[in-house]
Amino acid sequence: MCVLLSTYGSRGDVEPIMGLAVRLRELGAEVRVCAPPDFAEQFDRVGVPMVALGPSARELVYGGKPLTPSDAPRVAADLAGQNISLIALWSQISNTTTRSTKHNEG
Repeated sequence: MCVLLSTYGSRGDVEPIMGLAVRLRELGAEVRVCAPPDFAEQFDRVGVPMVALGPSARELVYGGKPLTPSDAPRVAADLAGQNISLIALWSQISNTTTRSTKHNEG
């Protein structure tokens, strides 16, 4: 089974997904997680492949020009667009893997 998990935010948003990913992997699933680039090192430490999604969460909060409520639709649309692209890519990869496995078993 192939599983793609996606989250965006701070540790409180990302670490529960990390725990779920580790457990799913222990149960035999092939897992990938899309998360802010800030968490690449933590995912690497637990052995779960991560795909960077969006800008650094820290940078959004603390860097550059402060975000305003009027920025929310743009930021949400950017993240949603990246998520859709990653889901489409993962779907292609998992379908290829599934077909290849079935062919080899058949």
